[in-house]
Amino acid sequence: MMLLPAYWLLLQYIALLMKRILVILAVSLSLYSCQGRWTQSDKDSFYNACVDDTKKWVDDPGKVKTYCDCVMIKVLEKYPDVNDAIDNVETISRDPEIQQCRIPILK
Repeated sequence: MMLLPAYWLLLQYIALLMKRILVILAVSLSLYSCQGRWTQSDKDSFYNACVDDTKKWVDDPGKVKTYCDCVMIKVLEKYPDVNDAIDNVETISRDPEIQQCRIPILK
């Protein structure tokens, strides 16, 4: 019985971290991106923010990499224009497809 509330709290915490990652993404990308395509710098900023925040709730470096790789792929597929990603920061953090990246990490 206690596992369900703890799991729910963990998911809420993860959602909060994703919002933080996406805010960092929006700020950093707005500073670096004048065109619509993702630059390597944009990708690196997003990925590094993901890793830094994910390390707060995942101890295994392999799982951190797996999670951030998954999120990065899904965000790039869904938002090939970096400006669209910035405009949809709140949507990204709640996107069920992107949240699926958490499943292998929480096992």
